[in-house]
Amino acid sequence: MFSRRKVLGVGFKAKGLSVDRLSVLVMFSWQYLLMAFLACLGIVQLAAARSGRRHLWLLRRRRATRLLGVVLVVGGIALFYLLPLWMAGPWGLGQVDGSATWATASLQSLTAARNINDTAGGLSGHWQALWVSLAWIAAVFFARAVGRIGNLTGAEDRPPDQEKRVLADVTAGEQR
Repeated sequence: MFSRRKVLGVGFKAKGLSVDRLSVLVMFSWQYLLMAFLACLGIVQLAAARSGRRHLWLLRRRRATRLLGVVLVVGGIALFYLLPLWMAGPWGLGQVDGSATWATASLQSLTAARNINDTAGGLSGHWQALWVSLAWIAAVFFARAVGRIGNLTGAEDRPPDQEKRVLADVTAGEQR
């Protein structure tokens, strides 16, 4: 009978790796999905603010929505690449020769921290495409849900002088 570890191809002790491939794959997949979700959500915010589709805005103002979009894209990517500095994992050059251990990365080994081969627990191309597609769908649905709540509360994006003119027109109409 086959054990789960043999079927999944994990337990690379015979190949000299000192880390479990499945553990690396699960950790790396969740981090990649989080990065993809944040970046996709930021792109949705930028596109929605540019096109004026208020039902996708997370914030009430166009300028704030654009700024949030940029922060989400840059922050998601930065979080993904800087996370090894404070989170333990099989980072660094030891992945290639099998001497990798669980520890946080240093600034010197940060460039090699995300260079994980798919045979050692990294993501192959088809899994990356799947995670990005799922993150894109989740980002659109999340923005739509939050945007609906914002539209229910009467979110508006008018310049202050236009708001005063609208208010003056309304009060003038009431006095007639």
